[in-house]
Amino acid sequence: MGSLHMVGLDAVRERLGDRWPKVADRVHALAERMLNQILGPTDAWFRHGEDDYVLVFARLGRNEAGLVCAKVVEQLQTMLLGSADTSAVWVHSAVQEISGEILFECTNLNGMLANAAHSVTAGSEMAGPPSYDPANPWAHLAQQELPVGVVYRPIWDVRKEVLSIYLACPKRPRPGRSPAWGYDCVADQRDLQRILGLDLDVLHQSMEVYGELYRNQFRCFLSVPVHFETVAGAVRRREYLAALQAIPKELLSFLAFHVVGLPQGVPVSRATEIVNFLRQFSRVVIAVVAAGCQDLPTLAAAGVYIATLVLPPGATPKRWGADLSRFAQEATRVKLRAGVEGVDTVLMGAYADGAGFHYMAGDFIGTWAEVPENALRFTRADLRARVMAG
Repeated sequence: MGSLHMVGLDAVRERLGDRWPKVADRVHALAERMLNQILGPTDAWFRHGEDDYVLVFARLGRNEAGLVCAKVVEQLQTMLLGSADTSAVWVHSAVQEISGEILFECTNLNGMLANAAHSVTAGSEMAGPPSYDPANPWAHLAQQELPVGVVYRPIWDVRKEVLSIYLACPKRPRPGRSPAWGYDCVADQRDLQRILGLDLDVLHQSMEVYGELYRNQFRCFLSVPVHFETVAGAVRRREYLAALQAIPKELLSFLAFHVVGLPQGVPVSRATEIVNFLRQFSRVVIAVVAAGCQDLPTLAAAGVYIATLVLPPGATPKRWGADLSRFAQEATRVKLRAGVEGVDTVLMGAYADGAGFHYMAGDFIGTWAEVPENALRFTRADLRARVMAG
């Protein structure tokens, strides 16, 4: 039992094209995190050359381990490029040793899946432990948590007519299912240490990406999520503080935080404490709130700059129009800037603009991407052009 395989990132590199030199280090870091999480304690991997990895499986047979290797590359393509080309996912599997040299056989993912299906049809037994189900070749991965990646989309500053702020969001691929977004990446949201771990991971990845952009003369603002529970408890806050203190000072003026999970009725003293803590390391603090929130005066008094209402998928003006108008009016009354996330359609974009929101985000404004972009002018004329086109 056991097997040896080699996978490469050449297909990812080819599809990224001219972007590869800028993101290569991040792609390798993501690949290595994924390997560390997927491989078992008795398995091993090491880097081979510029773009290849050698994987050694102690218990999995050639067929099963080959599918695991292929799935790693497929998930990388999906996380980085939005989709995977299974015909371009190749795995080199060791088949024999001759005169001290290992011979590899190359198979792509389509071929592996076809072989697995054929084995099931023929009733043959595949090499591997009894728990391996050839009818579900991703079962091994389904039991594993794949690494969290971070994606970004623009927020439209309506008053200044510019896409200058990019919203960071964690995203975890889940084999055979839709990806998990935001704090749904934490399986048990009562586990406050896991929430802290997610916040630290997102902060690290975001700052790593923005640092690269900054060195390449890209300029935009970045809003990073942080959960209320991460900054509310003294012990967790100290750990988060250590991560904040490691951020290069030149990046802090481009950083914002959006606080998620604020409890209803949060005291102004607690809200002020959290805002003051985060403002040491950022330009502004944003509060993410639910419809019907009664705490806008408290948040304004605490120094929150933007209160953002998050709409559910499929939100329409008919269902949410009155809530949007009330929220924008109340935010303006207490001198908060009103923001809305979930503006996914032409109608919602036009309605939110008319309701008086200062900031908007959603599929209609800009979709999720692997890296933020330079600040971009986006006027009401551009909005009207999109409305007419839609």
